[in-house]
Amino acid sequence: MSHPLPASHDVDTPHDSPDDIAHDVAQAARALWHTNGTNTTTGSTPPHLPTGDERGRIDAVPDIIDRASPLTPPRRDMTASGADFHALHAPASPPKHDPTSDARLDETERLAALRRYEILDTPPEPAFERIVHLASHVIDVPISLVSLIDETRQWFKARQGIDTAQTPRSMAFCAHAILEDDVLVVSDARADPRFADNPLVTGAPNIRFYAGAPLRTPEGHRLGTLCVMDRRPRTLDAEKRTLLADLSALVVDALELRRVNRVLGDMAMRDGLTGALNRRAFLVQAERQFSAARAQQRRLSVLMLDIDHFKRINDTWGHAVGDRVIVELTLIMRATLRKGTVIGRLGGEEFAVLLPEADAQRAVQAAERLLIAIGGASMPGASGSKGLTGPIRFSASIGIGSLTPDDAEFGSLLQRADRALYAAKQSGRNRVAVM
Repeated sequence: MSHPLPASHDVDTPHDSPDDIAHDVAQAARALWHTNGTNTTTGSTPPHLPTGDERGRIDAVPDIIDRASPLTPPRRDMTASGADFHALHAPASPPKHDPTSDARLDETERLAALRRYEILDTPPEPAFERIVHLASHVIDVPISLVSLIDETRQWFKARQGIDTAQTPRSMAFCAHAILEDDVLVVSDARADPRFADNPLVTGAPNIRFYAGAPLRTPEGHRLGTLCVMDRRPRTLDAEKRTLLADLSALVVDALELRRVNRVLGDMAMRDGLTGALNRRAFLVQAERQFSAARAQQRRLSVLMLDIDHFKRINDTWGHAVGDRVIVELTLIMRATLRKGTVIGRLGGEEFAVLLPEADAQRAVQAAERLLIAIGGASMPGASGSKGLTGPIRFSASIGIGSLTPDDAEFGSLLQRADRALYAAKQSGRNRVAVM
């Protein structure tokens, strides 16, 4: 038994927040619409496109859809930006300053830059540990730190000669050092009115001497310092100031290398066209969520989604338009589903979606919202191989598999979703089926 879906509505896809990486990747993927990339199509489909009169239907799970409040975002205009995908992973250039509030904006930008490195509260790493050991040795001091300054504290990525992992920012010598262009040297903290009553001076670790070289990013943001300290007053000659500054540059190099490796690792897990997880990365994530759901006896569903008549879209409009349809589908899924939902492109026009904490009923509701949103999407007119013009619309079919006590591995769940997708296709497309 099957039930027709509500007629397609124009949909309004709200934008994710700018700092959402999924949004960044999806926006970057749009840029590739103007490139010469191609898509992969397997199998064959009937030689006609879905029309506005075709209605989606629900198979196998009757009368469980909340039809009173379907998600109906407005129509999306599929236009491409000129941004390059990889450029989005580079540290962003700072925005223009408001001349009346330079100090506040500088700090806002500095903190944003610090967060882009995703370094705060991470475990010790050998690259940074080696640098603090070297700094302590060449300057001949007992204490050396890689100190990063956020809104309220200084946090030590690497440290030697001190036990604490962080202090309040109000106590941080380094909070003064990041305001300097050069190495800040405090020869005797007890004689310096800025630090004489500092708890780090009046009590343990009884700091008297401090020298800190700012950690300056390629964009000029000072994230923190490489600093050295001693429990007795002393000076720092020009040669050692230069050495400390050079070592601080090595810290920044290590931060940059760490960031680039993270970006490359992320790129290796993502589909180049859409920014969705590739098949391998999706299956890794799925196995983790499946194991956790089984162990904790929690719900889990998976959607398998395939664009209807995709071969016909390619044959009629060309592969470039087919790629744009694939990208648009990814954007619709990200906008319609919960933020952070795991979406994977398994190949060609086929996608999979993980829905944690969702039984079959909730999964069907999510799938119906997707079909409504997809039905409302359109592409500006283009000239097809037969002289056709837009707007171009498309539909999709969705199969659902939900976790049962008998499922010993994620593969069985995915197979049920795949069989359900096949059933949806056989029953007329533009519908949801459940196994």
